[in-house]
Amino acid sequence: MTNSQPIDEINAKLNDFGTRLEDLGDDIDLLRTIQDANRRELRFTSQSLARLERIVTQLADTVRNESLIAAAERQQIAIDRQEFKEEITRIWRYLSQNGNNSTS
Repeated sequence: MTNSQPIDEINAKLNDFGTRLEDLGDDIDLLRTIQDANRRELRFTSQSLARLERIVTQLADTVRNESLIAAAERQQIAIDRQEFKEEITRIWRYLSQNGNNSTS
């Protein structure tokens, strides 16, 4: 029995080693699966971020353009208001002068 005992111990250790290697292989497979999922998620996130950056840039351009248009419109309104005011003043003076001339 003394001769078979070391062989049995070696076989038991080899079996244990084989089991550990299988477990390690399973762990490696799981890690690869997780790594692949992480890569896909990272790619999706990067693509989403790129789309979001494009949208923000487009919105900023739109706001800038709308602001320029609004400023131009406000300026034109001020010009129109001044011209209208001047025209009313001219008409008022005309009517005032003609009204005074016709009563004399």
